[in-house]
Amino acid sequence: MRRLPDNPVPIEHFPISWSESLPGLLGNLSFQFAQPMRNHVPQEWLGIVSSHNSKHGYANHDWQESLKSALQLAQRQGWGILCTSDAPYSEIIVHACKRYSVPFRKIGGFEPADGEHSCDLGVLWLDPVSGQQPIQDSALVFLANHLFVIEVREKGKVAALLTRRLSCPDIPIGSTYLSLPNGYALKAPSLKFTDWLALGAIGWLNTVTRSSIGSDHSPQEFTNPKSIKWAGINELTVQPVFPLRLLGATKGRYLIHCTRSRRGPWPDQSVSQFHDELLHFPWLHPPSAFATLKRILQQQRLIATNNFRRGNTPTVCFSDHEIHDLLSMRRFQPHLARWDWEPYGIMIECDWLHEHGARQVSYIDPNVAKQTCDSELPFCQVVTSVHGATDWRQEQEWRVAGDIRLSKVPFSNAIVFVPNRHDAREVRSMSRWPIAIVNEDP
Repeated sequence: MRRLPDNPVPIEHFPISWSESLPGLLGNLSFQFAQPMRNHVPQEWLGIVSSHNSKHGYANHDWQESLKSALQLAQRQGWGILCTSDAPYSEIIVHACKRYSVPFRKIGGFEPADGEHSCDLGVLWLDPVSGQQPIQDSALVFLANHLFVIEVREKGKVAALLTRRLSCPDIPIGSTYLSLPNGYALKAPSLKFTDWLALGAIGWLNTVTRSSIGSDHSPQEFTNPKSIKWAGINELTVQPVFPLRLLGATKGRYLIHCTRSRRGPWPDQSVSQFHDELLHFPWLHPPSAFATLKRILQQQRLIATNNFRRGNTPTVCFSDHEIHDLLSMRRFQPHLARWDWEPYGIMIECDWLHEHGARQVSYIDPNVAKQTCDSELPFCQVVTSVHGATDWRQEQEWRVAGDIRLSKVPFSNAIVFVPNRHDAREVRSMSRWPIAIVNEDP
């Protein structure tokens, strides 16, 4: 059970030594603590803050190692962790605190918890006065006894807050830890980082040795092992490899499913499982479209999703394009931080897919979509004439409702494609079907 004091407390009464400076740093605020009554509350707090360049930027290897360094520091000193509730990385910090039994408290609006956890020390609830909208990052930077900055862009919001904290004469020198970029000591330091260190920040170099984990290979135990089925395939099976040009025209014979690079949880992976994976196997770089293809071949399944589609029925998508035409349309999509088509995937014969429920997508305008029944929506795609809107018709899309169990696709009814010989050799022991090399020279 959480309790909330009846009356908010003025921000200048916050229990830190520089509390009298807080109105000048944060504005006219009051605060309250909503916390479980049974838990012991640490006397000092380590705030964790970071710039974020992408939605799952916290999956990066260096970011994860810095987070572990911060938690280890808090454990050694007996501090609690203070984090915001609205940052893209807040969930992974909370998740890590629970996994490593580090007490934590979130800054944010008061919301009753669904279930208590022994490490959860509730919410620091900020109450703005006269319509002022507090920024949670600002509150974190100035309310934490100690601050650990995981990542910072030189001209970003966190950089400006870091400079203000270090320039405040009332905040003790040496209470701010700045995680330095990998290889910082081996190259000319950034002028801005030098300034922060000169102002009293403590530079923090992670010395964890990189290994092969976390690049394109997620551990099997974090990919829902119950769903991984080899369907009796001998792992030493070697399939034929040939140049794609020998196949001739593919349009009308095959429907094409291109794989894409991973940017978050797998479709069959919960957020909690994803965070567990990152704690043990942080990414050295985002897993590639090739990693996705290998996972598909290992699981023997194309997992249905409903991303960017209407209706509640998940589907697997294919294109009816000639494969060379499809790959020549390849463009980088900045809003998704990935390429739309990749030279990795699987082609399945049209006749086999038709027999298993494949349907051609109907392209409709928004008004027609409002009149379309729920059972038809999964096989419809809305297109508009609005300037700059994506014209989905160019995809020539077909869809199948639900997952496709690839173990049912015969050897002669599918072809795996990759861009080069090296990748073809790597998947020869995984594939049940012939492998075509897209970029093989004549």
